[in-house]
Amino acid sequence: MLKPLLSIAYLSFVAFLPVNASASPIDSQKAAIVEQLGNHPQWLKLLHFQRGESLIESDAFFFALEGRVNPKAELLATLEEFENDANRTNQELAQCRFPARYLWLKKQLGSQFSTPKVHCEKLEGWQEENQLDSISLIFVTGYMGNPASFFGHLLMKLNKKGQYYSSKTPLLDSSVNFGANTGQRDNPIKYVTYGLLGGYSASFSQEDYYRYEFGYAEGEQRELWEYELNLTEDELKLLESHLWELQGKEFRYYFLDGNCATYMASFVSIVLEEPLLKNVQPWDMPLDIFKALPNKQHNNLPLVKSIDKRESKYSRIKDKYLALTGREQEAAKSLTIDKVLFANNSYAQLSSYEKSRVLNVMFDYYELTIVDGSEDEANLAKSRKIKLMQERLKLPALDLEWEMSKSAPPHLAQNPMKIGLSTGYNSELGGFGQLNFRAAYYDYLYLETSRFNDSNATFFDGNVRFSNQDIWLDKFDVFNVSTLNIRQVDLFEDSQFAWSTRFTIEQKDLSCNDCERARWFGALGKATKLKGVISFYAMPGVNVDLSNYKDSELNITFGALYTASEYWKTHLKLMPASSLGADSEQKLLIDWESRFGNEMDWDVRLNVKHNKSSEVSMSYARYF
Repeated sequence: MLKPLLSIAYLSFVAFLPVNASASPIDSQKAAIVEQLGNHPQWLKLLHFQRGESLIESDAFFFALEGRVNPKAELLATLEEFENDANRTNQELAQCRFPARYLWLKKQLGSQFSTPKVHCEKLEGWQEENQLDSISLIFVTGYMGNPASFFGHLLMKLNKKGQYYSSKTPLLDSSVNFGANTGQRDNPIKYVTYGLLGGYSASFSQEDYYRYEFGYAEGEQRELWEYELNLTEDELKLLESHLWELQGKEFRYYFLDGNCATYMASFVSIVLEEPLLKNVQPWDMPLDIFKALPNKQHNNLPLVKSIDKRESKYSRIKDKYLALTGREQEAAKSLTIDKVLFANNSYAQLSSYEKSRVLNVMFDYYELTIVDGSEDEANLAKSRKIKLMQERLKLPALDLEWEMSKSAPPHLAQNPMKIGLSTGYNSELGGFGQLNFRAAYYDYLYLETSRFNDSNATFFDGNVRFSNQDIWLDKFDVFNVSTLNIRQVDLFEDSQFAWSTRFTIEQKDLSCNDCERARWFGALGKATKLKGVISFYAMPGVNVDLSNYKDSELNITFGALYTASEYWKTHLKLMPASSLGADSEQKLLIDWESRFGNEMDWDVRLNVKHNKSSEVSMSYARYF
């Protein structure tokens, strides 16, 4: 306790010591520097200061005992440590441990900043390995197989210089990830609980980019969008040096506002005048970063230099397969079904060009099977791929053309937060108005840009209704997550299940406004898509009424999701249900909703429902 008090007293004394004959010129100079730069915005960014303290929890990041809560004390201690480098061995050099602080002070003070010249072998070797030419931020689309990945992920990529880099071989680059330090056996419930309550530490880590690209694009079949940033050489050097400073340093992970988006935005914002994230909501999502990037100007230039997409292997297979003619598709299917390859006439009758197209698709198909399949499936796929290669060698070299699907980058996706106003009529309760608020993220009718298609992932979605006589809660969904898991390529044996889960507080049915129930819905089924525009699904399920278990139900949801155009999309659900109580009440629920418009920040919807009572409503919503 005595040491911190003495340090604070000493700092206060130095900072306010008048310059006179008895004061040390060196101490006076330090005091002036501390007073001038101790609360400089960029110094606070380098210390990751927010709300009066640093977000970094590792003591090794600070020189001063009170450095985590006192930026002036940390600056004074940094100046002293840099001066003392002349008396240290290479392993202890302060300039080698904190090169970003050194660069920043040198830029701010110029000739006033005089420190011993040092050689940092490990740092220079690491920088030589990086060969940093530019920095990109990578948006990884959401993944429905893990609750932590519903909202997508954000990576940073360090792009190598000319002779080391080619846009066609970015796998030689390195990537920077920020993530929670979880246990290998942590289950989703523990992950979400610890994530919400701050039970995990977190840190930045650097690995070869190909590891992440393979895991996301090839393993989990997620799309990767790369936004290259327009930064100066000095800015790149400062960020690279700060990344060195952060190696092994721990932060506190929070699922809502201390995640990859939070800390990556904080890192890049060190060289920006304005932060990438605006504190207008109590949570941070990767999409928020990419929504902000294209609107930023930096050094009188757009902050984003270029945007590129890395498709998943499944997306490439799907695009190529759907581009095949009918007879080419039949030949491709025969190469997955027939025990003896090329024995089927559907392949033999094709021209050399058509055969080459089919084989090209099958190469991708078997490569994906090798990655995703069981050991037996992978071994069979390897054997068949060799035979395909032998067949391809018999054909002439041809330049194949593919009509690939076009997709919009994430900054053009519909905004995730929703506020809506509705007016409607209920056959039992009469006319009503409705205010809707949804914290995140998207529903079935959203624009399908940079998200998992044919899926729904909404959180904290509530409706408050009002009439001339009353005001009531219509529903409040804590979460509502579902996916149809449709594969549009019939080369695959479609063993994926459609599923749905929802936890809500809602009215028992549409005929009352004072009969709230807490319910959990769960369903599992199958889905298919016709002609790429209409999806059908059937999901048997259960409705567990936590307020009155006798009113729990067994049900089956039949649904159709139709995309008529980018301006109109509609979703129809029919749900026969039977209660588990003694009276075994049976009923039919109907929900038909249509979305009109194709803008990222608004839409208009028409909704027709029946559940004991019938109602129709029209809504206008804004998205933020």
